Amino acid sequence: MLRTPLMACAAALMLTAMPVSAQSTTTEADRAAVFQQMLADPSNRDLMRRYAQMSVALRDFEGAAATLERLVDLEPQNTSARVELAIAYFALGSYAVAEYHLAAAQASGALSPDEAARVARYREEAAERDTGSDYSGRIAAGYAWTDTAGESGAFVTGSVDWRLDLGDAHATQWVTEFAFSTFQPDGSSINERTNVRLRTGPEYRIAQDAYGPRLQPYVELNWFQDDDLLNGDFQSWSLGAQYVNPVNERITVYADAQLGRITSTSTGGTDFDFHEFDLGFTYRPSRETRLRLTGSWSERTEVDDATPDTITSASLRLSGQHAFDPAFQDLPNRWLVGGFVDVAEVESVIGGTTTMFDEQRLAVWMRAFVYEDIYVEGSAAQVMQDATTGGVTTTTDETILTVQVGWEF
Repeated sequence: MLRTPLMACAAALMLTAMPVSAQSTTTEADRAAVFQQMLADPSNRDLMRRYAQMSVALRDFEGAAATLERLVDLEPQNTSARVELAIAYFALGSYAVAEYHLAAAQASGALSPDEAARVARYREEAAERDTGSDYSGRIAAGYAWTDTAGESGAFVTGSVDWRLDLGDAHATQWVTEFAFSTFQPDGSSINERTNVRLRTGPEYRIAQDAYGPRLQPYVELNWFQDDDLLNGDFQSWSLGAQYVNPVNERITVYADAQLGRITSTSTGGTDFDFHEFDLGFTYRPSRETRLRLTGSWSERTEVDDATPDTITSASLRLSGQHAFDPAFQDLPNRWLVGGFVDVAEVESVIGGTTTMFDEQRLAVWMRAFVYEDIYVEGSAAQVMQDATTGGVTTTTDETILTVQVGWEF
């Protein structure tokens, strides 16, 4: 999206001085000329570097790896050449060999902080892909207090992300995500809900790189009770596609589009067709700080009705988090603070009656890891909603405090 997805632009030449614009104009004839010079002067290390750069620009990673192997043999302390060699092997799918050279570069102690961050990212990705199957997730349980009588209660959330390497030339993985959440207070809070979601489909890594665009067509199933827009018990299915592009270690852009059907599981309930689109941007000014801006739009239309009910919503969220080390050393040095601002507008036309909802949410939270991957988190949120029907506005204002214990795995 924001760059040409070539290894030359993203990584393999990240430690060299050759401009990206020069790389993009490299031709096979240029490389052939350099190759002839190498034949005449086989020990010329500058020619080796130049030939490797051109090979990467032309996506000939085998040619780049062969040349860089010779250069590393001649200059075993050249960490730049070793990292370039590792990333060439990464692009070829030889993750174990790539991880070996990345580990050697890390152990040299000669990397700058930015270089070390990039190498760590590639090493983590190479180790993950080399396993063939990998999963991660979290589970948390806690309690929420609200300023509305009778609406406090327990909640549980969790998610699992399972990735299966299909081993093809495009580093395809089959990605399955499972997530659930529930909060059921005694009263009729505007926040009570239960949701179970399953999404599965292949993820194509178009650039064959730790960075670069990824596309996942998927099937998604949902079971939910009282979500943001509908009251009652429902299930849904949808087809969709997600596009994610980690441009580099700082910037990621993404988009998600889906369409499907929502079916009521209650007697006499209403079914809806729906489509939804999300667009987002993440910026990491440092390894410790992340900012995310997300916009969403959706429409739900009643099935098989001459004058169908419709629900249209649009929202915008800005969120951020920052990791820091606590001043004391008795607990693990990995704490997070964050928050978000969320605004949404919903137009609901039910039975010919139009209701407009304007909602704002503000929240702050802090997560403290008390033992390895075990954490305690506290949060405070303010939810404000105006519902206008026939010129009459009803305002709901709720403060929510939560505490939870979680485990990341």
